Formats: sequence, C-alpha cells, structure tokens
Amino acid sequence: MTPITIYPIRLFRRIIPFCVIILCSFAALAQSPSRPAKEPVLKMLRSMKSPDSAAVLAKKLIDSARKNNNKPFEARVWLARAYQAYGIGNEHDALTFGQEATKLTTTADSLTYEKAPIMVAYMLSREAKTVEALNVAFKILKECDNQGWKSLSIDCRACIADIYRSIGNPKQALPYAEQASKDALSIKDTASYIFALSNLSNILSERSISSPGNLVKATRLMEQVLDKKYAHFLSDFSIARYQGNLGRLYLMTNQDKKAEEILMKSLELSRKGEFKTLEKHNLNELMTMYVDHKEFKKAARYGEMAVSIQPESQSNITVQKNIYNHLTDAYEGIGDYKNAFKYSYLYRRLNDSINQLDKARDASELDKKYQADKRLLIAAGETKLVEVQRNFLIVLALFIVMASIISYRWFILKKKRETALLAEEHSQLEKMDAMKTRFFANVSHELRTPLTLIMGPAVQLLAFTNYEDEQRNMLHSILRNSKKLLNMTNELLDLGKLEAGKLALQPQPVALLSFVKILYQGFVSAAEYKQIDYRLLNSINPALFVLLDQEKFDKIANNLISNAIKFTPHAGTITITADIKLEMIEFGVANTGVGIHPDDLPNIFDRYYQGRGNNAPLESGTGIGLAIARELTELMGGQITVDNNWGKGVFFKIVIPLKATEKPATEVSGTEALIVSHSKTVGKDTNGELIMLVEDHHEMAAYIANILRPQYRLITAGNGRAALQKLQDMPVMPSLIISDVMMPEMDGFTLLETLKQSPAYCNIPVIMLTALANTRHKLKALHIGVDDYLTKPFLSSELLARAVNLINNAAARSGATIPDDELITGTNGQQIEQPAENPDLKLSPADLSWLEELEAQVRKHTGKTDLTLAALSYELAISERQLFRRIKSITGLTPNKYIRAIKLQIAREAIESGKYRTIAEVSYAAGFDTPAYFGKLFKEHYGRDVNELL
Repeated sequence: MTPITIYPIRLFRRIIPFCVIILCSFAALAQSPSRPAKEPVLKMLRSMKSPDSAAVLAKKLIDSARKNNNKPFEARVWLARAYQAYGIGNEHDALTFGQEATKLTTTADSLTYEKAPIMVAYMLSREAKTVEALNVAFKILKECDNQGWKSLSIDCRACIADIYRSIGNPKQALPYAEQASKDALSIKDTASYIFALSNLSNILSERSISSPGNLVKATRLMEQVLDKKYAHFLSDFSIARYQGNLGRLYLMTNQDKKAEEILMKSLELSRKGEFKTLEKHNLNELMTMYVDHKEFKKAARYGEMAVSIQPESQSNITVQKNIYNHLTDAYEGIGDYKNAFKYSYLYRRLNDSINQLDKARDASELDKKYQADKRLLIAAGETKLVEVQRNFLIVLALFIVMASIISYRWFILKKKRETALLAEEHSQLEKMDAMKTRFFANVSHELRTPLTLIMGPAVQLLAFTNYEDEQRNMLHSILRNSKKLLNMTNELLDLGKLEAGKLALQPQPVALLSFVKILYQGFVSAAEYKQIDYRLLNSINPALFVLLDQEKFDKIANNLISNAIKFTPHAGTITITADIKLEMIEFGVANTGVGIHPDDLPNIFDRYYQGRGNNAPLESGTGIGLAIARELTELMGGQITVDNNWGKGVFFKIVIPLKATEKPATEVSGTEALIVSHSKTVGKDTNGELIMLVEDHHEMAAYIANILRPQYRLITAGNGRAALQKLQDMPVMPSLIISDVMMPEMDGFTLLETLKQSPAYCNIPVIMLTALANTRHKLKALHIGVDDYLTKPFLSSELLARAVNLINNAAARSGATIPDDELITGTNGQQIEQPAENPDLKLSPADLSWLEELEAQVRKHTGKTDLTLAALSYELAISERQLFRRIKSITGLTPNKYIRAIKLQIAREAIESGKYRTIAEVSYAAGFDTPAYFGKLFKEHYGRDVNELL
C-alpha cells in the first residue's frame, strides 16, 4: 500500500472518534430538557414545615406572578407548594396543588411540565385512583418521548412502575422500572439511576413475585442505593425513605434485628425532618414486625402513633388500611376487643370503599389500559425510527466533516484573498468618490466664473438701445447659450447631489397652466428655425394651483423638449401634451423622426450613455439629460416611460403626483423684486461710501467694479492676505467688504473668520461670493458670521440691492438714535436712560467675549417668544440698567434690536439647513410671534424676501 493511500485511512481513523464525540455532545444537548433556575424562594417554600407559613408565602408569590402575568413562575410556586404539602404528610393538598401547577405549565418550562403531572399521578395512586393516575402518567410519558426529553421520561416510567406495583401488578411494573434504570445509566444521570434502582427493589419485593432470589436481589439493590458513594446525591427525605424500604426488606428476609435498627434510624431522621408520610410508613413497618413477634402492646403503641400523625383524608389509603388491620390484630392480641372492633370496622369500611371504586371502574380500566399500551407501542416505534434516523445522520455527518476538513484550508485562503480584494476595492471607490466630489466642486467654480463674465456684460449691453437688429440678436444668442452652459453645469452638480442623496424637493404654489405654457414657449423659436410643426395640447384648468418644485420639473421638461427639437427632422412634428388625471400630471413629448434604435432603448436612461444604433445623428450630448430626467422624476414620486416606434418617432411621458393648493397672496417673481429694490436706491446719495472688493479673478473683479463704480468708491485686493494688509494701511475703514471664497494664499472663509475676530474690523459687513452652492458652505459662512452671500452667477441688480441694504443697516446701527418705542422699562417701573452715541468706539477683546456670552444666552432660548431683558440680566448676573448701557455702548443698538438681530441670524441658519419649508416654521423656530412680522423684519435686515430662500 502506497503512502498516498495510507494517509487518508489514518486521517479517517483519527477523525471518526472526534466526530462521534461532537455529534453525541450535540445529541445530548438537544435531548436535555430546559431546567428552570432554582429560585431560592421556591427552595425555601418546599422546605417549610408550617402549612400556614407556607400558605402565606405561596400566596404572596402567586399574587406577584399574576400581577406580572408570569404563568410559568406561578406554576413553579404551585409545584413547590405540592412538594411542601407532601413532605409534611398532607397528601390530598399535594394533589390539589399539583393539579393547579399542571393547569398553568407549558412545554417552555419542561421540568415543571413533567414534574407537576407526575406529582398528581403519585397522589392519585395514594388515594387508590389508579386508573386516573395511570392516564396522567402515560399522557406525560408520551409528551416527553415526542419532545425527546429522555431524562424526564425516566421519572414517568418510574411513576408508572410504582403505580402498577401499588395495585399488586408487579409483572406489568417491572418493564417500566427496568427501562427507567437503563435510560438513567445511558445518560449518566446518577440521581435518576438511584431512584430507578429503588423502584426496581420495591417491585421485586412484591409478594406475588417475591421469591427468595428476588428478595435477595431487591435487598442488594436497596443496599446499593444507600451506599456512601451516592450519599451526596440524596436528600434527608430520600435517605429516610430508602432506609424504611430497606427495613421492610430485612423483615421479609427474617433479618428482624437489622430491620428494627434501620427502621429506627429512618424513624429518627423522619421525625427530625418532619417527614410525616415517611414517619407513618416506618411506624407501620415496626408495628407489622411487633405483631409478627406477638409483642402486641408495643405494636398497638406504634399503631396509635401512626394513626395520630395524619388525618385519614390526607393519608395514603393503602398504608392507612394496613395500619387499621394491624391495630385490629394488636388489640385482639392484648384482649381489648372494643378497640379491636373499632379498627376492624375502619379497616372494612376503607377496604370496601376501595373495592367498590375498583369495581365501578373495571370496564373503563381495561379500555384505558389498552389505549395506554397502544400509545406505548407507537412511542416505541417512533423511538426506533428516531434511532435509525440518528444513525443515518451520523454517517452523513461523517462524510460532511471529511469533505469540510479536506476543503477547509483552501476555502479559508480563498475568503482571505476575496476579503483583501474587497477591502482594496472599497478603499479605491471611496477615494474615487472623494475625487469626483472635489472635481464637481472645482468644475462648478471654474465654469460659473466665466459664465458670470459672459452673462453679466451681455445683460448690461442689452440695456442699451442703439443696436441694429443683427447686433441685438447676437447679444441674445450670447445670453441664451451662456444659460445653456449654466444648465449643463447645474446638471453636473445635480448628479453629484442625487448620488449623495442630498438633493431635496422644494415645492411651491404654481399656476400649472401658465407654467406649462412658459415651458412650451421657451422652444418656439428653435422649432420655427427648423420649420417644425410645434404644438401644445392641454386640458388643465386655468385656475388650478398646485405644489410643485418648478426648478426640477423645468429641468425634466427642458431635457425632453430639447431632445425632441434636436432629433426631429426638418419640417417634422413635435406635440407637447399636458393633462391632470387622478391628482397626477401627465406630461408628454412626442416627435416624429427615426426614433430610438432598439439596441439603444434599454440604456437610454443610463448616465453618460450615448446611442450607438445605425444612422445615429452625429449631434449627441453629454448622455446625462435623460438620466437627470428619470432620477428627478423618481425623486418627485413619479415615473417616466417611453413608447418607441422605430423609424417613425418616439413618445416620452412622465407622470408625477400633485397636490392642489390655494392661490398665493402675491405672485411677484424674484427678478422683479430685485428690480424694485434697485430702483429705490437710485436716488440715494451713496457716492461717499468705500467698498473693498477681494477677488483673485481679474475679469470677475473688473465686472463687479463696473457694477459698483457708478455709486461707490472701490479698493481691490487679490486675496485674503492682501486684503488684511490693505485694511491695516487704510486711514478709514470701508463700509462694506465683498469677497470671493476660493482664492490663493488665504480663502474667503479664513478672511471672514479673521475679520470677525478682530475688534477693529468685526463691525464691517461682509458679502461672500461663491460658486459652491451647497448648504454646507452656506452654513459655514453663516456660523462664522457672514452678513450676506451671493451664489455665482448673479445679476448686477441683485449685487447692488445687497450692498445698499447692508451699508444702510450698518449706518443705522452706528449712528441712529433710539425711538421712543425702543425705550425699556426697569423692574421699578422707571424708564432706563440711554447713553450717548460714540461713533468712534473701538471694541476690545473683552467686549467681544462678553457679546459671545450674551449671544449664547439668547441662543439657549431659541424658539421662545417671551425672552425679556430681566431674564437675560438675571442669567448674566448684571442689572437691567447696566445690561442696557453695555449693549448700547458696544453695539449701538438697543437690547431689543440686538436680540432681534440674533434671532434673525438664527432664522437664516435655519433656512440654510434645509429643515424647514414654510415661513411659519422658520418664524416659530427663531422665536418670532407671527410669520408676517418675521417676514417684514427679515426683508429689512437682509434685503431679501424670505420666500426667495425657502
């Protein structure tokens, strides 16, 4: 035999014992029943000797269990009470308590589920109700076999054997006792094995089979049970019981001296432990021995002791009957015929009642015994089937273990390699995602700046009137195409936001029919240029207003219509349809032409996919238009479908749920509002104000300078560091600083933070210009303390409106007097005087630190409308008069106006966080009483309608 064939055989021989041990351990765990924790209080209840004390404790435990609806614990209390009653000799009460436990227990608590009915079976047999006892025992045995509770089934078989023995049928009892001992030995349950041996001894000593050989065997088994090596497995109760049984065996084998000695030991231990049932049993055996020895007086004395221990109603009927019989013989032996007659009568009465009970149940007992035997046969068959299945599973498990061991190392190595590859791939994906995010931000900044420089001058040039038609058309073309570039930039940013899950809906009231017509009109000139039959079919109610995110719906519609214009041939047809059905808008775009090639159709909504079908036009796009349309549609809760007719045309349809709303009070657009604001500043003399512009892009700086120079004086700087240097050299501080965010050497955020931390510059208002149009950057600027910000590209009128507003507000803070309605009243009812103005006041670091503490206290009360000067003065440990003077001297504002400014800052942060959708929500979150008042203050402070930001 070669080494190659020897090795697997050796390996197999080494593995088999190990596998068998593991499988046997699992099998033992599967078969072992769940054992409840031995609660100390239940152990104490079982050992109590006073029935009254036991009843009081049991009642408390049962009431607690019922209050907590803990039926398993209540069942264990009843079972403990049954053991306690049996221990003190109240066997009828033990039956009652066992029956209560049986009603409540479930298979979840397997130990109580088996012990309770077995207690009932034992107590029923002691009342000579053997048929009922056997029914109970057989029923729980079948359940234990079905559940696989082998250790608990040992108790059941021992109980059945004991019941058969008690009715004089030891031959039928013997198989159950022998099976119980075998099972206990197989699972190495020493306590159950001891009990099974004692049961076998009792059966072998029954008179109907008590041959000399059986008596010797029974005596040897009982002596084995009481061997010292098993002493630590036995309680005092068990020792006393087994000693009494051994004494009876010694009497039967004519070893009277040994019998008397062991019975006296058992009697002493029973009395010490107050085991009344065992004490009565021992007295009965001693009385039997003395009657046989014709020591009638001693027998009568022990008999009377036995009778006095328990009332007849609580006693074992068989034992009680034997005591009455032996007392009759004892009193007859000493010539006391009166007592002999008395106990003879009691014996006959008890014997007759047992016989009558047995006769009344003869017919049903045979049938029930048959059913019980039948169930046992079925259980035996199921046991054999389980054994066969177990053997099969063991063999199968061995093969599985062998295969697992052979492939284990290969599998582990493979998993390690896969894990390492996945970790590396995950790391690369994270890096790529971060790079993509930075790329989108940088592209946005790089594109928005030149777009601003294209759109801004184009708008300014269009304001002049001395153009020929051709020149004006060129300017319009410049503006139109720059807007297209801006839309493409926004689409790139939207893709990034969609991927990150940060693109949120912002629904607003919209006149739906007018909005659809505007979308349609936006492409009329393009359709006319290609001589396309361009039409709109709609059935929307003109009075219908709905909540709709206009910007996102506009992107969806523009993508679909622009694609239709692009791919529709000269003199073709485009039909726009709009309808409302079941609170859904159905918007469709159909065009004639070649349609979409069938090979391209499954991929048209994939990002960056461009058609590769036959005859695909050379004019294609970025491949993100339809992807944006689908993802935005799904974001709005709708769906987009395509009906393609290759060679004839294509029809795109979107369906989006809508919610009808009321017509808004005002419908002034954002652009109109900016124009109005700008018009109000035309006549204002602001030529003396100085503005610092911090911008690294020369063309952008020149563009902004052209906007501001007609009204303001300007000083420029290329970055934040240069701006700080120029501020140090300037004799007069500027009225406003306008700064870009992304600059070399020192960016806008760092400049802003430096300015706000400086006592000399912290009062100068700042406008931030940024192409990073996401919430995170806006919130960062707000938290540092920016007064306003603009997102590129912006309109010249918008920049002028912000500048005028901030300069006017700063002037009002530094030099305005306080109107009468801003005077505050102290706690004594007197008005607090106002300190004189000091326009040249310079703030110290201590003043700034104090203002930060004051702002922190105001922010602690965010959302409250009842914040008062008295409450603030109390928290700052300063009087109301001193608080008023200090706020006024540092900020130039009254406390009310200063607190209002902080609340408005909180409102601005709340708006930019994106958590709120209505003016009312922001108003109450910042602590203003009414939304209308809040909206008025917000517009005065920031120069913008709050609706424009929501």
